[in-house]
Amino acid sequence: MKTSKIILSGLLVFGATFMFAETLPSFGPVAFSAYDTNKDGQISPAEFNAVKEKRMTQKAEQGRLMMNAKNSPSFSDVDTNGDGIISQNELQIHQQARFQNRVNQKNNMMNGQGMGKGMGQGMAPGKGRNW
Repeated sequence: MKTSKIILSGLLVFGATFMFAETLPSFGPVAFSAYDTNKDGQISPAEFNAVKEKRMTQKAEQGRLMMNAKNSPSFSDVDTNGDGIISQNELQIHQQARFQNRVNQKNNMMNGQGMGKGMGQGMAPGKGRNW
């Protein structure tokens, strides 16, 4: 009897972990429903941080580079009205703003305004040091 309870508990934990991992996409924004694990229509700091940590772990397990992990948003970045919860609207606005920021950065880089593009101040074509 004790062994069957242990096995059942293990299967439940494994199943819950597997289901939770399934809701997190490898790329792109995480859905509100994935954050709202208790399905109360809002995201608490604990829910937000648990999903954020799970996604970081998932990326590390996939061997993906996490160069911008330090730039990942904090709970307060998304909770714009400061009420201690994230609404679906707050998350959507935050995700749209991050997407637009990435599009703008990509466009700037493609238009020669990005990192390492163009000549330095006072430099003209064909002018520079002869190394």
